[in-house]
Amino acid sequence: MMNRAAFGVVLALAVIAVAAAGCAGKDDKPAPTESAVTPSEAATTTSETASATPTGQPIGTATMKVSGSGQATIRYQINGGAEQTESNVALPWEKQYAVYDEIQSSVTADAGDAELICSIIMDGNLAAFESQPRPPCSFAYYG
Repeated sequence: MMNRAAFGVVLALAVIAVAAAGCAGKDDKPAPTESAVTPSEAATTTSETASATPTGQPIGTATMKVSGSGQATIRYQINGGAEQTESNVALPWEKQYAVYDEIQSSVTADAGDAELICSIIMDGNLAAFESQPRPPCSFAYYG
């Protein structure tokens, strides 16, 4: 039989797991999630990443943003396409793109140990956000 302290720990872990899994958003669509890509993994990604080809009409527009001061190297992938790299970019930086259903896009920035903020905003709604050195953000819409 479980004592009260052990039950409390199990209950707390269950709440954390449910919160980490996200919850349904408007119209029971899954909430957007962020990937767990570390800066070193992002730096080793090549343009030969497997990609999905967008089909049909875009379902919205998104904007990738990187904020901070100074300059950064920015790597991004839009709609499962090849990774693009922009070096010595003055911050803030942003890139707007069409969003297709079930295809991931991502952005990461590197300015050494400087604190940066990356975000992806779709149709005025925050879809991904990170604030740290070398922040990774990713987003895919599932309608």
